[in-house]
Amino acid sequence: MASATPMSGGGSAPEVKNEPKDGAQVKVEPSGIQKLIQEKAAAQAQTSYKQPARRRGNVVRPSQLTGTLDALKSRIEVDKYDVEAWETLLGQLKPPSGAGRQADIRGRASSDTLRQVYRDFLEVFPTSSAGWRGILELESSEGEQQRVNEGFGQSLLRIKSLDLWRVYIKHVRATNRSDTPDGSNAIKQAYEFTLDHLGTDINSGPLWMEYLFFLQNSNAGVLFGESAAGNEESAKLVAIRRAFQRAVTIPTHSLEALWREYDKFENGVNRQLAKQIINDLQGQYSTSRTIYRELKKKWEGIKGGALATPPGKSHGQYKQQKLWISLIAFERSNPLKLEKESLGVRVELVYNQCLLCLYHFPEIWYEYATWHASAGDKERASEVFKRATEALPSCTILSFAAADFEAAQDKIEEAKKIYEDLLVRVADLEPQTQGQVWIQYMRFLRRTEGASSSRKLFLRARKSEGHSHHIYSTSALLEWQNGKDMKVAKNIFELGLKSFLKETEYVLDYAGFLVSQGDISNARILYERALTVAQGEGARTIWNEFLKFEYQCGDLQSTLALEKRRKEALEELDDVDPDELLKRPGYSIGLLLLRYSVNGMLPCSEKTLGHLQAVKVDEAFYGLPKLASEPESPRTEQPREVIKTEGGQPSNTLPSALSNLLDKLPPRNRLNGPLPSAAEVDSVLQVISSLDFKLLREEEGIPSGGGGASKRKREGVREDRVRDVYRMRQMERARRGR
Repeated sequence: MASATPMSGGGSAPEVKNEPKDGAQVKVEPSGIQKLIQEKAAAQAQTSYKQPARRRGNVVRPSQLTGTLDALKSRIEVDKYDVEAWETLLGQLKPPSGAGRQADIRGRASSDTLRQVYRDFLEVFPTSSAGWRGILELESSEGEQQRVNEGFGQSLLRIKSLDLWRVYIKHVRATNRSDTPDGSNAIKQAYEFTLDHLGTDINSGPLWMEYLFFLQNSNAGVLFGESAAGNEESAKLVAIRRAFQRAVTIPTHSLEALWREYDKFENGVNRQLAKQIINDLQGQYSTSRTIYRELKKKWEGIKGGALATPPGKSHGQYKQQKLWISLIAFERSNPLKLEKESLGVRVELVYNQCLLCLYHFPEIWYEYATWHASAGDKERASEVFKRATEALPSCTILSFAAADFEAAQDKIEEAKKIYEDLLVRVADLEPQTQGQVWIQYMRFLRRTEGASSSRKLFLRARKSEGHSHHIYSTSALLEWQNGKDMKVAKNIFELGLKSFLKETEYVLDYAGFLVSQGDISNARILYERALTVAQGEGARTIWNEFLKFEYQCGDLQSTLALEKRRKEALEELDDVDPDELLKRPGYSIGLLLLRYSVNGMLPCSEKTLGHLQAVKVDEAFYGLPKLASEPESPRTEQPREVIKTEGGQPSNTLPSALSNLLDKLPPRNRLNGPLPSAAEVDSVLQVISSLDFKLLREEEGIPSGGGGASKRKREGVREDRVRDVYRMRQMERARRGR
């Protein structure tokens, strides 16, 4: 990889940093958009009289323009990820295509403000190749060479987009003379630098064509002047052949065209040697052509230029994610059977291109980093984790994974820095998120540096603003699990009660710890303390858990007394008349379910569960597990479909024998085994319906029903074909001679 990007003047720009910070732009100035709105309107007002006369309906009034842009600005202030508003705004503000600096009526101040709008845009969408292209073209049109070079340094290695890199090549060609050794070499290096990074893109065919055209039309003495005297043309041919041979082994949309040009080139150099050279490469070309067809299908539907918005912010994001994941998996499977280094280039590119669109998806970042780690490139994995935490600063899970990765490499200080940086980033977030960071950091220090460091961090966490109760319970359990120090653990829990006695979850954590240590009396005291301050649903939960505790650890008298207290307290809490509660079906038995349930197992049969659900026992009221069984509803007679007959009167009821059979069958919800599918039932019925029982009876000499048949015939009743399964089996056995 080149360490410097070839730039203007035959030299090189300031070094392109391997991993510049994402979105490293000037901070948004709130007045930037408003300035441009005013200037655009003023410019429109000043120049409207200079325009040719037009119909009144086509005139864009300054007030109308201001109103439109102001509305777009308001939309962006409400939702900074409003893609449509941003695209419309930039479309309104950009100068007309092809307008030079002198043609831009807005002047220098307008360019400065437009530059600020682009920076605002890139602050929100740092991976937008269109945004980077726009600001770089603006800087170039203004002659701001330093800013152009800085912009390329910030964006190129992060934005692996052919559109942006073509702007880079265009800039290098515009600022270097191809008829000088330094200039031609700068252009050649720019092409090679670009192809090293994007040459495996499926759309890179035209770029390869452009590079080959440049080589073929270059002056060998100028471009290859460093070669030994008289060998310049030979060096030129070698460079062209090498470029062709790389291009025709890469699956691109231009693969066949490149192959034809290569064949033409070799035959033009030496027809006698061309056949052998072409044949040697034919196998790789054929493989690339085969893989291209598969790769093309993988790319179908992928929107490579989509702006990166957080999950759920734009339509079709998850479909795009599936397409990208499928493409990445295909590339990682190494269908071209490449060497490790070449495979890495391809996979690296597709991950980078995926992140241009799915920049806010943490799972993509994590998979990208772990792919590098699995390939043995720990340094690159660390760089990706760093980029990920910069891209998603409030995504704690990525920072935790990054810290663990560094710790696994024995880089404890780097891991600690990740946690410290994360604490700063989440300082304004909700207490629970802050608590998660403190907890993971304490656990990390306990593992890597011991109890002393973990305790010091706990003291810091206690003094921090906005921490949650979780840090107390975690610290207490760490002390007990690692040091078996009951006294210290209990002291920490008690310390937390000073601030979090009203937190139901914390009280239950502490009570569970006391019960696990056999400290029943203090657990009972804790429940009583919590009930003095508990309110609302928290009070209901405490009462239910307290009652469960007494069921497990108390005697019958204390349990019955607590049941009575709970009943009175909840009646008051719900403001319900006790007489009204008695009218609720299942009210009394719900308490029995709570009393006798064990570890989620309810003290009744499946049949009783169905009944209890039918009478609507309130699981939430008693803190019970969900009564999942379907109730057994009584069978009711439903109007039956009228059966069409060929003769006689239609009937609304089934024959009594069949009706009796259905009544004896268990309800559908009682069936534990697999149910046959509708297709399977239909296939069985079709087989049965296709049997000709009359012909079977005649062949086997089976009577057709005796006198009963004659009677039915006399009365005009149709004799349906036999549908009885038992008879079918008997007839089949008779036919087989069994």
